[in-house]
Amino acid sequence: MTLLDPIDKKLLFELQIDSKQSIKQLAEKVNLSVTPVHERIKKLESSGIIKNYAAVIDPKLLGKKLLVYCQVTLVKHQGKLFEEFEEYVANLEEVLEASYIAGSYDFLLKLLLDDMDAYQNFVVHKISQLEIISQIKSSFVIRTIKNTAIVNCL
Repeated sequence: MTLLDPIDKKLLFELQIDSKQSIKQLAEKVNLSVTPVHERIKKLESSGIIKNYAAVIDPKLLGKKLLVYCQVTLVKHQGKLFEEFEEYVANLEEVLEASYIAGSYDFLLKLLLDDMDAYQNFVVHKISQLEIISQIKSSFVIRTIKNTAIVNCL
């Protein structure tokens, strides 16, 4: 684990809030000159702490109105089955997140779709095509209360 000083943590926080800020703006916020701030950001990127930069969009404005959480159980707990499932879902555009979890089921998928017809198509023509799945249970989001990718590093 990389040790971060308070300035690194403040830079990480500021970049999560708005990654389009200039180095000059960031330097003013952490009370350093431009060059050391630039070097710190490059170090955070090269260490892998900063993985990438992304735009946060409103999916509803793109016609993606249905958010679904699918709980998936596999037929057996075998390494090759887990690998097969993970490879398959990693390439499905509807899947925003896929997590291997402990509990009543094996995987939790977060899906973003246009509507219920798109969900039905996903289940019938994509996910249920895998014979290694024994059960799929889905929950449909009525309203999102909080959705953030900001990690508290301060």
